[in-house]
Amino acid sequence: MTPEWIEEMKRDAQKESETIYGNCSANITNIELLKLLAALEESQQQSKDTEHDLDMMKFLNDSLGVKLVEAQQTIARQREVLEFYANQEHWELPSFGRGQSKVTSDKGSKARELLKEGSDKA
Repeated sequence: MTPEWIEEMKRDAQKESETIYGNCSANITNIELLKLLAALEESQQQSKDTEHDLDMMKFLNDSLGVKLVEAQQTIARQREVLEFYANQEHWELPSFGRGQSKVTSDKGSKARELLKEGSDKA
């Protein structure tokens, strides 16, 4: 039921009312009443459908928000590990040339741990 149709029905009802009843309040036919009731039911159903769609969108938004936070945390951990291996000081041997560098001591465990985290989520 379009707004134009509603306005047309109002005008027609007003004209008919004035013609038949003078200044009495307007009456509508049963057919017009049934059309109005059908339009109301359709509108109510559309409203329910819209509410359902909105609920689904909120759920998806929340779910994506959680995934975004998880992705940001993963990126931060990856950056931390990359910075560890990229730090030149971590490759240098301790004083007096004895022992191992931090990277050598690590033996790639930071990288393997990070890779394992990624495979656990997949």
